[in-house]
Amino acid sequence: MAETIHPKILVVESYGSNTKSILNHLAGSPFPLQVVSVSDAEAAMALIHKEPFDLAIIDTCLRGKMDGFDLCRALRSSTGTQRPSIILLLSGYLSLERSRGMSAGADLLLHRPVVREELMRMIQLLLAERLSQAANTQLAAANPAERRLRSVS
Repeated sequence: MAETIHPKILVVESYGSNTKSILNHLAGSPFPLQVVSVSDAEAAMALIHKEPFDLAIIDTCLRGKMDGFDLCRALRSSTGTQRPSIILLLSGYLSLERSRGMSAGADLLLHRPVVREELMRMIQLLLAERLSQAANTQLAAANPAERRLRSVS
């Protein structure tokens, strides 16, 4: 039997209370997730170079040398890394912030305060295609008997 797919999400957030809030939202997910969190862009880049992630949730106000916009831009321009979907967390409603997020290459923008239902809907939208592709790949790799069983059910 094929292994169950658990999307892997990277949360990049400098502030502990915000990280805790996002992790609590993700823990209540209706589908299983693997979640890893880091507190700065440099740690996120190092981790993404080592292991694949399906989605990155990135705060724009990161501490350190790179902010969230810079991290998003770096992920989109890096040829050596896989390209996770990206949700940028914006701290305000300014059109300049939205424009910077879109220019940086974010897939979706989410304004604070983060509402669980909005976050989960965005995750479902971004991961639906990836999960479908992964399931098709698993089915193609399955032995012929298992493929026949799945096609009947």
